Amino acid sequence: MKLQCDLFDFAYVPGWYWQLDCLAEMALPEPWRFREPVYATKNLDTPILERYIHSIFKKQAIDFNSEGDPAEAARHFHVENEFCCFHTGLYTGRYKAVYACFDRNKKPASMRGWYFRGFADEMSPWLKYVSPLPERPSYHMAQYGVNYNPEWPIRVNIDHILGDAENVSRLPAAIREAHNLPLLLETAVELARRRAVVEPGIVVPQGYQGRVQYLLPVCLTDMERPDLAMTLTIMDGYYLGNTCLTLEMAYLNARLLARPVAPWLTGLVM
Repeated sequence: MKLQCDLFDFAYVPGWYWQLDCLAEMALPEPWRFREPVYATKNLDTPILERYIHSIFKKQAIDFNSEGDPAEAARHFHVENEFCCFHTGLYTGRYKAVYACFDRNKKPASMRGWYFRGFADEMSPWLKYVSPLPERPSYHMAQYGVNYNPEWPIRVNIDHILGDAENVSRLPAAIREAHNLPLLLETAVELARRRAVVEPGIVVPQGYQGRVQYLLPVCLTDMERPDLAMTLTIMDGYYLGNTCLTLEMAYLNARLLARPVAPWLTGLVM
């Protein structure tokens, strides 16, 4: 059995925004919207939470589908008879895990196999007969461990970044046409690397395709204010910088692992 990897393809979800509001009330208090959003969204109250749940659902479905052993698959997503659920990675104020729960969809007019019942903590009667419960979403940690090593050099793939229109669009408009843009970018990354030697907390892990990468804040127009984040892929004794992200994108990706605490990201939300 393979699961659909998009939540809305997998299940009929009634009152989606209301469900997200309920989840925000249930989970530990956290800001779920940007202070000054760059892009308009239909969801004005919990856009970060919405993106988070969609991304976690996709990850858990992919991990479920990739397992050959049913017992291992159930660690990611419990699917049995008329009920299924997955661990959202969120916790209540009493640190009880929160699960997304589904029933079989019995509406004949619907093409979706499941119906979203709602979010519930591990003490809910909905989960009474589920044992063991699905595990918290986790990301493969590279052999070097989860800690960023500030002494490793960073190799910036300048040709790839500046040859990609999407990456270039994330750079500050004022410098996109600069003749020395490759030098500016490489110098800014090197300065950020040096700063991380003194302040390693500025480097934030992110979840990407089931693995951990790092996000390095890069200042291009103001030495005190990052303009973007450079993604750092863990290599053999060095990091590879292949992609630039907007700060909002960096926050969303970092949130897949944990609530960001680095000031350059926390200042984005409210």
